[in-house]
Amino acid sequence: MPAWTQDDETCSLDARIRTTVQDRQKKTFKQKEPIHSVQVFGRKKSATAVAYCKRGRGNLRVNGRPLELVEPRVLQYKLQEPILLLGKEKFSGVDIRVRVSGGGHVAQIYAIRQAISKALVAYYQKYVDEASKKEVKDILIQYDRTLLVADPRRCEPKKFGGPGARARYQKSYR
Repeated sequence: MPAWTQDDETCSLDARIRTTVQDRQKKTFKQKEPIHSVQVFGRKKSATAVAYCKRGRGNLRVNGRPLELVEPRVLQYKLQEPILLLGKEKFSGVDIRVRVSGGGHVAQIYAIRQAISKALVAYYQKYVDEASKKEVKDILIQYDRTLLVADPRRCEPKKFGGPGARARYQKSYR
């Protein structure tokens, strides 16, 4: 005859279930530290770039690709302007991911550089001190205002009576 009976087995099973439930209730999930991040956008004509900036190791990516691989290569210097102005040490503590859509190649480049600049200023304002944010902002504005302020110019729609928005068809008196 076995040393244990049916009742012993169910009791031990009940006890095991009870202890696991109690253990689960006791477990408190470790609080994750908050993710310091900001999301801003840059615009030029119909191109929109959304930059997501968080604490990191200085990675800059545009549509999942490194900044150096963004086309056209001719305007690569325009993309590097915020980094060259402020120095790599300002960007070393943050990761910036940019999604860009709409517009043409040139407008996208201008939207990206504006989004990167605005993201860094917003991050410094929210998570670093106000003095360093003001310093960054002043350097950018002094160099080129469009790094932080959107260009409001838009294409004017065509009207009737002419080939374009303002030009009129030629008029003959005789």
